[in-house]
Amino acid sequence: MPISPRLSTCLIVTSLLACGNALAVPADSAQPGVSAASPRLAGSWSWTDPQQCSETYEYAADGSGRVSSGDERAEMAYIFDPVPLKDGFYRLQATITKDNGGRDCAGAASDDTNERYTVYLKFHPDGDQHIVCMEPELKHCFGPLRRKAANGI
Repeated sequence: MPISPRLSTCLIVTSLLACGNALAVPADSAQPGVSAASPRLAGSWSWTDPQQCSETYEYAADGSGRVSSGDERAEMAYIFDPVPLKDGFYRLQATITKDNGGRDCAGAASDDTNERYTVYLKFHPDGDQHIVCMEPELKHCFGPLRRKAANGI
């Protein structure tokens, strides 16, 4: 499935589809210290794109997180809604709080600090994999991301 540059920083922040305002989170969402974290999401998740570039998303229980995508390193604040929407999708809202501007897996090299995103996760029944979609439907998705061993964040 084709992947566009900007959303790489989205977590999700990773090589997703160009997000812009269509994925904007309301200004009062995803602020540091505000979280609806869940054991379902907390931890470290990774995937490797078709060009063999790896991305890792780390979600702490306090609503903070980190993303690495190629040379990009970013920090985020996120809100994960533990109540699924239709068809089992979970909403994740994130704000990039710090970005080093490095080149991500999608080839973008921009500083996405203060960018806000909303994506939708769909988990595999075993809970150790999920896909990330731009809408709560199986279109414009990437993954699967796989849960990594606990690393203490």
